[in-house]
Amino acid sequence: MRSVTRAMVIAALAAGLAACATPRGAYLDKDEPENRLLSSQMSGTVTRVDQPQQVVVLDNGQMYRVAGPDAVYVDGRPAALSSVQPGSTVTIVSGTPAGSAVRIYGRVVEVDRNEIKIRTQDGHAFEVRMPAGTVVRKGDPVTVDMTFGGAPAASPR
Repeated sequence: MRSVTRAMVIAALAAGLAACATPRGAYLDKDEPENRLLSSQMSGTVTRVDQPQQVVVLDNGQMYRVAGPDAVYVDGRPAALSSVQPGSTVTIVSGTPAGSAVRIYGRVVEVDRNEIKIRTQDGHAFEVRMPAGTVVRKGDPVTVDMTFGGAPAASPR
């Protein structure tokens, strides 16, 4: 009788642990390169690479602006943009469609005469020249919208 009770307790514990198991994807850092390969990725055959503009053109006509050493993968490995050749099959894991808008959230960490320094949640920082009359204080949350590609626009004076 004692062994039957022990077996039932062990079976109940095993079933309870299995029910509480966390799925593999729940604890992964979504910014890690191997996980980016699993999510929103763009793949195709390269027709042209514009290194000065950091743009890769795929055979389907789509263009992607890439940045960073882990932005383009060839044969499952990160590849420098300078080594990507037309005809290569690539996976772009960190690219922005050329001519598209990007929204960045951050906090003001420094205020200088006409420029502010913004730090993003991932710790990166950049400076932005502010339009005349803009009032910004250190610590203010900010949203910056940027458009890449397209024709430059003139600002009225």
